[in-house]
Amino acid sequence: MAYIDEEFSNLATELIKYEEKHNFDDNQMAVALHMTVERYHDIKSMWSEPNADETKLIQDFLLHNK
Repeated sequence: MAYIDEEFSNLATELIKYEEKHNFDDNQMAVALHMTVERYHDIKSMWSEPNADETKLIQDFLLHNK
């Protein structure tokens, strides 16, 4: 079993919660975050860890768009 960074896991969980709360799908979230749907889905599904810039972008978005 692969080790999953807790911060990465929490970020993916927060993305899922945001989508559910605001009735957004992956396409809408990707557009809002200015990234490809494929990249967004990889991050949300924890297939690929976001880089520092993506992490900051996502955290800022979640913070300012409650």
